[in-house]
Amino acid sequence: MTNKNEPDFSLNDFRKWMSNQKFESSKKPKLRGAIVESRLGLKKLVTKMDVDQGDLYEMAKDFKRRGGTILECDGDNILLVEVNSGTFRIPKFFVNVLSYSG
Repeated sequence: MTNKNEPDFSLNDFRKWMSNQKFESSKKPKLRGAIVESRLGLKKLVTKMDVDQGDLYEMAKDFKRRGGTILECDGDNILLVEVNSGTFRIPKFFVNVLSYSG
């Protein structure tokens, strides 16, 4: 039995309504510009870094001592990190985020 006072429910209308909704992904903090430090020791860190620009060993020491800044995120897993001596990519799992931007 349907109640005449209630509007008809249409699955197609609901799908159209859902497709027009804008969902914010504000649950995830924005990582670009965040300050990060290494979770790894120097020897292990060198094996996980992928050099973008600069000397691998100099950047590893620099990152271990002073940390770095995230320039961009490739998906959810790979970060491009800038240190004084260059830039490198590293999986997000191997860094601690100290401060978020935004």
